[in-house]
Amino acid sequence: MNGDKNLIIEQITIVGGTHGNEYIGPFFIRKAEQTNIYQDNPIVVSTLLANPEAFTQARRFIDQDLNRSFSSDILTGNQDQHECQRAREISRHFSQGLSQNESGQHFIIDLHSTTANMGITLIVRNNEPLNLRTAAYVQKNMPETRILLSDMDHVQHQSLNSISRFGIVIEVGPLPNAVLRHDLFEATERVVDLVVKFLTLSKTRKEPKLPDEVTVFKFREKVPYPRDQEGELTAMVHKDLQDRDYRLLETSHPIFMTFQGGEIRYSSEPGYPVFINEAAYYLEDTAFIITDKVEASLK
Repeated sequence: MNGDKNLIIEQITIVGGTHGNEYIGPFFIRKAEQTNIYQDNPIVVSTLLANPEAFTQARRFIDQDLNRSFSSDILTGNQDQHECQRAREISRHFSQGLSQNESGQHFIIDLHSTTANMGITLIVRNNEPLNLRTAAYVQKNMPETRILLSDMDHVQHQSLNSISRFGIVIEVGPLPNAVLRHDLFEATERVVDLVVKFLTLSKTRKEPKLPDEVTVFKFREKVPYPRDQEGELTAMVHKDLQDRDYRLLETSHPIFMTFQGGEIRYSSEPGYPVFINEAAYYLEDTAFIITDKVEASLK
């Protein structure tokens, strides 16, 4: 992976509440603003509560998913749904936050939680080398962290992070919606601190040594729920698959149990499932996502 290691990030924005019922982000922002923990950092660190109305109502969104609302059609359109308007406001906020010649040097840290057993996951949306090096630095210091490369997931091209070349998404779980959990809150704090530290060291030309390669889980495909002709669920995630995120799923392993008591088995090539039985993904008809475990070059 070749990249411009001389590139300097001028500003970091920590975003929370992209989904209003994921509480770690909004309360992280509240704590950061109250304590001013980054006020003396060499890189400007700011915060943004992405969807305050949804957070106030403890809802994922008001009209539609904000994290699916940053398409060019929406950003250049005049749709009146709440999240469409909010996406345009956020896009303008970032475009005005830096001068024209610095617009590509803004790093976004988007804080999320998941009901799935994902542990600490860093989602890298694209092949931008700085993003992957940042994630690798976190993993070096927190070996339990996993890196999910979602460059082939077209949904990610409409996410909040897509408005900048530079950024990562932090996902922690399992965590029920509209709930705070101390250990996962602390884990999020540590990841954010490591990201800020790495970007700051990079700015001062003291980027720490990293391995030549890093293990990533690369997006392959989404697996939908079994449904009948009316679109109703006919099965649920099998107990032998539940909570087995990042564990190898072999062909013929049971993945669904029908309401009539029959097993549905996995028929595709082996892979590593993630976001198994994520609550929010019922709306998107995604039971889990299959990834491939590969080595990505950091050179």
